[in-house]
Amino acid sequence: MGASLEAEAMSHLEEISDEGIAAMARAGTVGVLLPTTAYILRLKPPPARAMIESGVPVALGTDFNPNAFCLSMPLVMHLACVLLKMSLNEALTAATLHSAHSLRKATTHGSIEPGKFADMVVLDSPRPKFTGFLNSGQILEQQI
Repeated sequence: MGASLEAEAMSHLEEISDEGIAAMARAGTVGVLLPTTAYILRLKPPPARAMIESGVPVALGTDFNPNAFCLSMPLVMHLACVLLKMSLNEALTAATLHSAHSLRKATTHGSIEPGKFADMVVLDSPRPKFTGFLNSGQILEQQI
């Protein structure tokens, strides 16, 4: 139904059908997967591999709420790799660029490129206490 309405993104896709995946791929709808929800509530994990292989852009989220009390994106990415069989690169892209795309912000956020907003830490030191920060909201002006 969401794809027929040209939804930008849809979440809670544990029970999506093959037909639903195909419709999302045709519509360009982002599938927002919530691995901690499936894990904590002991639900069937969403079919990430089928979605990726069908051309659906997959994003990751925590679904922080009383039923799935987790704010940890590193844990979400770990569960995406272990439970959803995503590669490390797929999980990183899902947590960054595809998540920005699900919010209609991929042209300005979600990847490290000149002209995009950057909210990151650049480490070039033997220990983390000697770090340089690029403040949230600054625009990256040159290639790193």
